[in-house]
Amino acid sequence: MYPKEVYHFLVLHFPIALFSTAFIFDFIYVLTDKKEIKNYVCWTMGMGILWGFFSIISGYITAVELGYIESFFDIFSKRHPLTMSLCLSYFIILFILRTKKSINKKILLFFNAFGVGLLMYGAHLGAQWADRI
Repeated sequence: MYPKEVYHFLVLHFPIALFSTAFIFDFIYVLTDKKEIKNYVCWTMGMGILWGFFSIISGYITAVELGYIESFFDIFSKRHPLTMSLCLSYFIILFILRTKKSINKKILLFFNAFGVGLLMYGAHLGAQWADRI
C-alpha cells in the first residue's frame, strides 16, 4: 500500500479546488444576482469545509509520520498547520455568515477573496515545508 503521506497529497487538492470554485461562483453571484448561484457557493464552500477537515487530519498524520511534529500541540509552532487550521476556521465562520440576510454580498465576496488568498499562502507554506518548492 501507499505511505500515509501520499493520502495527504491526494486529499489536500479537494478543499483548494472547492474553495476557489466557491469564490468564482460568489463572483458570478455578485454580478448576476441569481439565487441558484448562491446555492452553488454554499454547496462548494460546504464541501470545501468537509474536505478541509480530511486534509488537516491527513496532514497531521503525515507530519507525525515524517517527524515534522511530535505532538498535536506542535502544530501551533509551525506556520503551515497553524495557517491552514485558521483558514478552515475562517471559512466555517464565513459559511455561517452566509446564512445571515443582512450582510452585503459584496462584503462577503471580499471576505471570500481574503480566505482564498490565505488558503493559497498556507498551501505555499506546506509545499515549502515538504521541500516541494
